[in-house]
Amino acid sequence: MGGRLSQGQVIAAVGAAALLVAMFLPWAGSGGINAKLWDGPTLDIYLLITVIVAALPALLALTDASEEFSFVSAATFLLGVVAVILVAAFLTVDFPDGADRKIGAFIGLGAALVIAVGGFRAMQEEVPGEI
Repeated sequence: MGGRLSQGQVIAAVGAAALLVAMFLPWAGSGGINAKLWDGPTLDIYLLITVIVAALPALLALTDASEEFSFVSAATFLLGVVAVILVAAFLTVDFPDGADRKIGAFIGLGAALVIAVGGFRAMQEEVPGEI
C-alpha cells in the first residue's frame, strides 16, 4: 500500500505542515494583543490552498495515485514562490502600522520557501536532466 514519495515531495509536505502550524501562531501584535493570520487579510486563504497542494503528493502516494498527477510538483513550486512573495510583501509593505512582527510570520515565510524548494526539487526528480 502506498507509493514512494520523492525527496522533493517530502520537503514540500514538511513545509506544508510547518505553514499550517504557522497559520495558527501570532503574526503581528502590539501591547498584549496578538493577531493571527486568520484575523486579518485574505492571505490566509491563499496559504491554505498552498498547504493543500503541497501536501497533495503525500496524500496521493498513500492511495497509489501519485503517478496520475504529475502537474502537482509544478503547481507546488509555483504556489510556493507566490506564497514567499505574498508573505514577504505582508511583512514589509502591508504590515499593520505600529505592530510588531511575531514568530508566526517568520515561520510562515520559511515554510513557504521550503514548499517552493520542495516543489522545484520534485519537478527535477520527475524529469531528470531537463530542469
